[in-house]
Amino acid sequence: MSISKFDKCVVIEEKAIIGIREQFYKIINETIDEQESEKMIFTTLHHIAFCDYLLGTEVKENHRLKSILTIVNRKRSTDYTLSDFHISF
Repeated sequence: MSISKFDKCVVIEEKAIIGIREQFYKIINETIDEQESEKMIFTTLHHIAFCDYLLGTEVKENHRLKSILTIVNRKRSTDYTLSDFHISF
């Protein structure tokens, strides 16, 4: 990942963030059926939402995150919503 600092600004490359986000989706798909992965899945979902925040995607408009939440909720008997992962500063 390439991070550059310009006079109190941080520039993060889009391609790097997209690659990291893809890895987070992969982690969820690989661990969704593991019994002891509840906290890790929740944390990874937050990481995905943060990557999308950095990319300028609104959580409520993120259809891919909504889809993975539906799968996680069904397989893990949870009740996560997109608003659980809303990030704003």
